[in-house]
Amino acid sequence: MTMRIAYLPLFLLPFTLLTAQVVVDSVNAPYNAPLDHFERVFTPSAYDTELFLYKKSDTLRQFGRPVDQTTAAPPETLQGFRIQLLATNNFDEANTTRNDLIAGFPELWIYLVFEAPTYKVRVGDFVNRAEAKPLMDQFMAQGYRKSWIVPDRIIRNQPPKPPVPVTFDSTGIRF
Repeated sequence: MTMRIAYLPLFLLPFTLLTAQVVVDSVNAPYNAPLDHFERVFTPSAYDTELFLYKKSDTLRQFGRPVDQTTAAPPETLQGFRIQLLATNNFDEANTTRNDLIAGFPELWIYLVFEAPTYKVRVGDFVNRAEAKPLMDQFMAQGYRKSWIVPDRIIRNQPPKPPVPVTFDSTGIRF
C-alpha cells in the first residue's frame, strides 16, 4: 500500500505540468508580444480627438415636419501663421494681456503659449501672411508695437466660440 502512494504523485506530475502549461498558453495567447512593443506603437494623441457637430443649412422633412441633420467636421491642424502680441517671462502679465484681449476681441481666438521660459500671447489662425497683416496693423495702432507675424500650427474648422460671460454687479445691472 505504501508503495502505490509513493508512485502516484510521480505518475501525476507530468500531467499536472502539461495541463498547467496549456492553461497559461491559452490565457496569454493574444498577448504574446512583449510590453515594450505595445509601448512603442501606442499613440495617446489618437484618443484625444473631439467631434464637433454642425447643423446643415438645408432641412429634411420626415412625416411632414423638418428634421435637423448634423454633420461632424473635426478640426484640422495645418501650418499657418498667428500674430504674436507679447513675449514675457511673467505668467501674470501674459495672462492679464490674454484676458484683456478676450474681453476686447471676443470674436478672435487668442492663445497663451508656453515655450520655456517664455509665455507668448498669440492671436488668430491665418493660412498666409496676407490675411494676418491687416489685423496686425490694427493691433499696432492700439499700442501693441512689438507685435509680429509668426509661423505656427493653426487649427481650421474650429467650433464657434462660446460667448463671453456677462458680468453683473450686485444690483443686476450690466457693465
